[in-house]
Amino acid sequence: MNQTAKADDHNKKEAATPAAKSKPKKQKPSSKPAATRLSPDLPKNLLSVNQVVNDKGELSGQLLVKATDKRGNEVHATLDVKELALGRCEGLAHFAVRAGMSSFMSPKGLRTMAAILPEYADREVYVARREGFHSLQLQGQRYGFYVLHEKPYFFGHKPPLSVVVINEAGGIDPPSGDLASWQKAIGIHLPGNPYMLVSVLAALSPALARALGLQILILMIVAPSSMGKTTLQQAGRSVRERADKIDDASGTTNGLRVKMEQHPDAPVFFQDVHKAEDMKGLMALCFLVANGGQRLTSTANQKVQAGDELSCGVSFSSEMSFMEMVGDSKMSLPEGFSARCFELVLQGPNGAFHTLPEGMQAHEFANQLKRACGEHYGAPWAEWIAAIAKQPPGKIRAWLPQKLKEAEAGLLEGLDIKDRVTLRLVSGLAVWVVTGWLAINLKVLKLKPEVVLKAVRLVLREHAARQAHHTTPIGEKVITTVRDFIDRNANRFPALAMFGRSDQSNVMGYTKGSGGEMVYLLLPGVLEALLTEKFGLQMALQKLYDAGYLVKNSEGWQMQVRLPMEEKLRKRFYAIRASVRFDGETAD
Repeated sequence: MNQTAKADDHNKKEAATPAAKSKPKKQKPSSKPAATRLSPDLPKNLLSVNQVVNDKGELSGQLLVKATDKRGNEVHATLDVKELALGRCEGLAHFAVRAGMSSFMSPKGLRTMAAILPEYADREVYVARREGFHSLQLQGQRYGFYVLHEKPYFFGHKPPLSVVVINEAGGIDPPSGDLASWQKAIGIHLPGNPYMLVSVLAALSPALARALGLQILILMIVAPSSMGKTTLQQAGRSVRERADKIDDASGTTNGLRVKMEQHPDAPVFFQDVHKAEDMKGLMALCFLVANGGQRLTSTANQKVQAGDELSCGVSFSSEMSFMEMVGDSKMSLPEGFSARCFELVLQGPNGAFHTLPEGMQAHEFANQLKRACGEHYGAPWAEWIAAIAKQPPGKIRAWLPQKLKEAEAGLLEGLDIKDRVTLRLVSGLAVWVVTGWLAINLKVLKLKPEVVLKAVRLVLREHAARQAHHTTPIGEKVITTVRDFIDRNANRFPALAMFGRSDQSNVMGYTKGSGGEMVYLLLPGVLEALLTEKFGLQMALQKLYDAGYLVKNSEGWQMQVRLPMEEKLRKRFYAIRASVRFDGETAD
């Protein structure tokens, strides 16, 4: 059922006064709807006619009409005033049929109603047509609210106009039970299973992203088959909706995008990402999600058309990491992807699980959780949104900055992370930590705050340990690409003393020095061809330099060396330390 949320409180009961203690005289309500009392030419079951405004409070040129059908159910419709003025009554006819306005179901009757309706639009309303977060900017004041189950929950002050929810596309199913039942079946296992807790935190965080301007971090669960990846996703999805299954990512890029658009400010789950048809398109979607961006296209008359903003959270699972999926292809790997997607590689004692119920094997526990996620779902999300809306205006926003700093400091404790991309990733992980702390404060999760920090810190430490050169996954790929190239072509790097000899051809560069001081002098065109298309030259050179493998003695990234010729000429090369070829050896 559609519901209207009134921002003003003038329709509430007035406070009792001494004079009001006696039984008041009842007033007989009018039997006619407001619009009908204004004009006898309108249908008797028409309840209201209102002007629709956009998210800036400007008149949109539409009317919101409401009536009751023969069963007493409310029927809504939005009608274009311009279309009514031109006598185009298709939308009005559809509304009349749904509302059972039989006496007006004729061209003449529809035209009569179309001419009268705009005159009786007595209020301004905002129509919310989807679930998720909405923002209104009225007279310099911002009002935010979240629509869930066709009800608006105001995050702060209510706007000075009514909000009507008409979600024709439909929303998620109502919760299957209360929060206590979800806690007993699923939530009770979170403290002992940090991977599952991280999945739940990632699922809760999209509700706060646009409302509070927080970063969206994509979760990618990576593990071989039958390790519990899907079970972790089901635990996260059960927070909001039925989670007996997870959608497959093997569809088209447009199909995945439409699915994401249908769940704004909420988590979306896809499994088996390694089967996606268009990996380049999928990565582009990830950037749109993490940036809260829109897909821009052009119309036939060369006007820009913006698609829906991708404001969902995303949880992927795959048997391969993104670097493994695209590493050997010609697809470019922008470094920013490592700041927007966190790869959670399962390496617990029982795959996805660290703690199993007594007397249970990992596969038995996974099957139990799968059944529970199909039976107990939705209550945490309903409690989460309602609890946020109950907080005094500005309280969470004022609480947030200091808590984010505390979370980042707690995550970085004991780690020497200097890479700017990884530090941005840590900022995204801090959002998950603060989400957990807030959910604990609002009694949505029954945990201790230190359990949340410990779980996210564990997955960060595991991530950092996998980066042998203290860089990002893409940075690691740059280094291994250069290492592999030199290993495969070692005989094509003669000593610099051989430069210019006629018997030297098809060389990739030269070597200079010996032992720990030896460097490979790559011809500029050789290294640029190796790195530019896939990684971007500047990013790749920065990663090599940060890891201590790229040596330079002049402006830019190159080394200028004196050639062994009488003219004492100089030439520039990219100088790579020979230690790049070996494991366990640190560059000076």
